[in-house]
Amino acid sequence: MKKALHAIFNNRYVKTIIDVSMRVDIVTASSSVAYFGLLSIFPAIIIIATLLPYFGLTITTALSYVQWAVPKSVYGFVRPIIESILGHNGVGVLSASIVITLWSLSRVVASIRTAQNGIYGVQPKNIAIIDRFISMAWMILVLGIMGVLILIASVGSNVLEALPISSHIVRQIESAKLPVVATGLFIGAALFNWVLPVKKPRLQWALTGTIIQVALVLWLTKIFGWYVNLASQAYTFYQALSSAIIVLLWINFIAMAALIGTIVTASLEELFPSKRDKKAILKHLHRKIIRNNGKS
Repeated sequence: MKKALHAIFNNRYVKTIIDVSMRVDIVTASSSVAYFGLLSIFPAIIIIATLLPYFGLTITTALSYVQWAVPKSVYGFVRPIIESILGHNGVGVLSASIVITLWSLSRVVASIRTAQNGIYGVQPKNIAIIDRFISMAWMILVLGIMGVLILIASVGSNVLEALPISSHIVRQIESAKLPVVATGLFIGAALFNWVLPVKKPRLQWALTGTIIQVALVLWLTKIFGWYVNLASQAYTFYQALSSAIIVLLWINFIAMAALIGTIVTASLEELFPSKRDKKAILKHLHRKIIRNNGKS
């Protein structure tokens, strides 16, 4: 038994996966992402509440989008808070909400980028200010992608019905929304895994990690729904507090799934390096041998 375990843990693949997994505490990293993600949600809701009338949307329509985007168990908790915020919006707090949302989202991107760099075992060469601008740029790009996807998801309730097109085409567009949005989110996650880290993995490994992320999120949704049913009984008298806790846990699970996908990508990148990486490794070993021979 001991020999079998020794052989398993000395296996090249197992050792690489363990080494990559131990580089970053994904529990702490995902908690940081969840904290700043939660901090950005409520001011973002205020911004949306201020902009809703300009698009001819109502609170009911907004809630229907939220219900479609999050698990049913999560929606039951966050609905009272969303209704309260959307029902009492004020233009005076719009500027502060925008600043808080942008800052929080930039910290989310920065936290993910820091964790990804740690998993790849590299350090960013740019200074903190430039690093923050890069995080902000990526955040704006992700927001743009999400905005387009939300726009695609929202088309049909008020726009399609006003267009001079047949009801058959409207039904086709409605049925295509889910795969289009899912595909777009997959592409956005793949770009996050491929471009955001300092060390750029090969595209095939980034896509593999993204598939793992999506699969984990779908699996965690079921586990999370079971957990929420238990947690809701303990937080019956603290609805607002329980809503924040549930959302925090949900974001935490998503962030953890994303980092696990990055671990898979980094492990594959090290186990199956490109020719350029192989040359760099051989060159490094050659220099190390020459240096050691010079000392002796």
